[in-house]
Amino acid sequence: MIRKLAAWFEPERNFLAAWLGLAFLLRLAFALKTGAAGLSPDAYDWVNTAWSVATGQGFGGSWRPPGYAFYLAGIFLVFGKSVMIAKAANAALGAATVWAVYLAARDLFTPRSARIAAALLSFYPYLIAYSGDLLSETFLTFILAVSVLAIVRAGLRPSWKTAAAAGAAMGLTALTKSTVLPFFLLACAWIWWRSGSFRAGFLAGVFTLLTIAPWTLRNYYHYDKSYVMPVNTPWYSLYGGACDEAMVPESLPELDSPPTDAMFAPAIPKDWDYVSKLPLPERDKYCKEKALSWIKNNPEKFRTLLWGRFKHFWHLYPVMAWPWQKRAALFTSGVYIPLCALGFVAGWRRWRDTSLLLALLASYTAVHLFFTVTLRYRVPIDPYVIIMAALALDLAMNKLRPAPGAAAKDQKS
Repeated sequence: MIRKLAAWFEPERNFLAAWLGLAFLLRLAFALKTGAAGLSPDAYDWVNTAWSVATGQGFGGSWRPPGYAFYLAGIFLVFGKSVMIAKAANAALGAATVWAVYLAARDLFTPRSARIAAALLSFYPYLIAYSGDLLSETFLTFILAVSVLAIVRAGLRPSWKTAAAAGAAMGLTALTKSTVLPFFLLACAWIWWRSGSFRAGFLAGVFTLLTIAPWTLRNYYHYDKSYVMPVNTPWYSLYGGACDEAMVPESLPELDSPPTDAMFAPAIPKDWDYVSKLPLPERDKYCKEKALSWIKNNPEKFRTLLWGRFKHFWHLYPVMAWPWQKRAALFTSGVYIPLCALGFVAGWRRWRDTSLLLALLASYTAVHLFFTVTLRYRVPIDPYVIIMAALALDLAMNKLRPAPGAAAKDQKS
């Protein structure tokens, strides 16, 4: 038995080393090609916030969550304000993401599904491109992958240690992007349901809250004990996505070039400058009232917005990009998304496991429909689209040539 396990593990280790190495080198090569310049406008904001933290000047306001800014600040604290070191760290995170996704897919499904997912994710164009920028997507994709892996292990092997690890990972991910919080509520329920242990699901939720709590207290005292905000506030963004001007982005035509700032200028509410300068508690109150009032008074427009954003979020390629970028997307995400849908259908016998990924894709999509949508916001959940695409391919290959142990796993599921 030991020899058989060793014989299996050796090629598996070689496979992982090859694909993790490829993932790292592709991302590092892109980072070197783009150099220290060419950062997105949002990236400069992240860099400035991180540098402020690293030099002891403080985080400032609470519109953005702290996770990525503190990660970037840690790099700057050790290496100085180096864009290239941060991009190299992104390349390493990209490879680590492939590893975490591989382990989650192997635990949920089969080693062959995991290998296919790792291979597809290694050269996924979106993740390579964002590793060459200093936006939060690369870090968020990594920390979400760690969370999903920890959730899977808590559900399959419940204990206080796996539940605590899942909760801590979920909390850190929420501190990076608070829109994942609805999924984490579902994840705690999934851990309980999958493991049969209420204690495991409950502990995961408790450790999630404990991880978030210090930042919640920071916000409470930062605003003189007058304002409770668990991570960051959604109302400012909701107002930008629930007004007449928000209809503009979803009505723009397809172009064979990237969008310009002038194209999105009409999408900015007319009182945006006034709103932006308000103290946060006042701004939140104003934005909440305006957004909810608009939704109540314009139900048809709001439904049109939701449908347009859903199509935008799951579009097979960016509607405003260079033709080569559209082709790259069509040959990757344009294939993986339909295969993902097939994976859910073909893998119905594994619904106890696939339900976790379905909950992630559905809840993450639903939350983002209330705000301005870009394909960039979908990228952190694309690895789970790829896992389900890999499952579809695995099941198809199994019809032709069953993988070792596949039939037994099907019966177990």
